[in-house]
Amino acid sequence: MFAVHLTVLKASIKTLLLIGMFATAGAGVLTMGVGMDTPWAPWERQSRTMFPPVLFTLASFVATVAFCATTVVFHTLLKMVTNNPDKWWRASGVLFLVAYGMFSFGSGTVEAAIMLNLLHLIVGLPALTLLPRAFPNQRNSSSSHLAVT
Repeated sequence: MFAVHLTVLKASIKTLLLIGMFATAGAGVLTMGVGMDTPWAPWERQSRTMFPPVLFTLASFVATVAFCATTVVFHTLLKMVTNNPDKWWRASGVLFLVAYGMFSFGSGTVEAAIMLNLLHLIVGLPALTLLPRAFPNQRNSSSSHLAVT
């Protein structure tokens, strides 16, 4: 089963990096270009310190690639339990965007929440459309391999 996940991750790496570049560009434009607030710094929970814009921009790339890689693994797991993993993967992605969109209003200021929602749309919409196309079309062989493993 581990080999199946690695195969799918390897096949989708270019798309993951492209979406990571979208995140970096979006975060850079929103925080450094437009000057929108960043969320509270996670290492300073007791104070109202905001994430530094340049660090937030760079962290957006790493976080996006890592999170999207986990969604690729999630998609391969969905292949084991459903005949239409793309539909369920997209539905769960939309639910995540809605839930995190509401949760982000606790991230500092209203401006930071709006910036995070815009950034998640910059990342989420391409991920929901581009990633399923990048997955290898091995529905039958990977499902049978997953069932055996």
